[in-house]
Parts: sequence; structure tokens; C-alpha cells
Amino acid sequence: MLVLPLVWLLTAVGVYIAALRSGMTALRWAVAALISGPLLLPLFTSHKRLLLRKVQGGNAVWFRP
Repeated sequence: MLVLPLVWLLTAVGVYIAALRSGMTALRWAVAALISGPLLLPLFTSHKRLLLRKVQGGNAVWFRP
């Protein structure tokens, strides 16, 4: 019974910390994680990747073997 709210809360805290470290609006992402829980993680990851791509530019090399 208490597991689901605890997972939602821990997800919100984790997303808040990840957003702070990435330079994103942390409070907005934490509130969104409180509402949607772990379902937000793929959206957060893709948004973080798009933001990084925007900052680095389109011609940046992402992978060097």
C-alpha cells in the first residue's frame, strides 16, 4: 500500500537531482514526476538529450570509437 507513493516520491527526488545536474528547470520536472511517477523517465531522458544536442550544435561529434 505504501510502496507506490514511495516510488512516486523517490522518482520525483531523483528527477529533481538529475534536472539540477543537467541545468534544466528542476522544480518543473519534479512536479511532473510527482504527477506521473516513473512514467516520466523516458520523456525526461529524451528531453535532456535534445537539450544537450541543442547546446552542442548539430555538427558536434557524439561518438568516437
